[in-house]
Amino acid sequence: MNGTVINGLPSPPSGWYEAIVQGAIYLAATQSTDKSLAFQQLAVSHAAHDTLLWTFHGTRLYATVNSKLKAILDPIGLNASSPDAVEATQTGREAAHTVVVARADDGINNFVDYTQKPAAPGVYQATPGGQPVPDTPQARFIRLFGGLGDVKRFRAPPPPAPTSPEYETFLDFVKAQGAINSTVRKPYDTETAYFWRESSPIGWNRLAHAVVGNKLATDVLASAKFYAQLNYALANAAIASWDSK
Repeated sequence: MNGTVINGLPSPPSGWYEAIVQGAIYLAATQSTDKSLAFQQLAVSHAAHDTLLWTFHGTRLYATVNSKLKAILDPIGLNASSPDAVEATQTGREAAHTVVVARADDGINNFVDYTQKPAAPGVYQATPGGQPVPDTPQARFIRLFGGLGDVKRFRAPPPPAPTSPEYETFLDFVKAQGAINSTVRKPYDTETAYFWRESSPIGWNRLAHAVVGNKLATDVLASAKFYAQLNYALANAAIASWDSK
């Protein structure tokens, strides 16, 4: 759930906001299944627009988000003053409002103090020159998406004890692979590390786009459900990861 940087400004935690946006899109899609394709497309577009602005309003990205919606209005093809366009817009806005209200108290905004423990094997230490406090320590307490209940049931088993042979094996591996002038790290491993520097949810969504392509272009509900499930899973995995840490 690392923070990504949008136009030089910190964004909301990645994973969390994509799930909110896709959840609103799915809600708008379910509420317009009996309408024309253009109606459905306009409804989900407004749902995406409004939830994006809600999550990014502090970064002043109004013009960016507005321009993306404006760019697809003509291809959708509904006259802005027509009854269908007005209804579709309202459907999207109401879906966004419903999801935003549902997530407004999910724990993302709560302050959770983090006390740095004395340096010792197996104890987290801040990255030199990095942030003065860890990123989003409250993430472990965020309410899971999809009503999955207590995050603790997804908790990973603890790592080996710092005094165990298993721990030393992993430590030696990381030191050997991660050294600046490592003699054992292969070029492929270096490229893999650079690849995973990107926000993981963004990368997985791009992969999904590549796999799905235009197969769901005219099936708004199926497309919305697919991306909602994907991003709910990514957000929940991030929350569970923070809980395990």
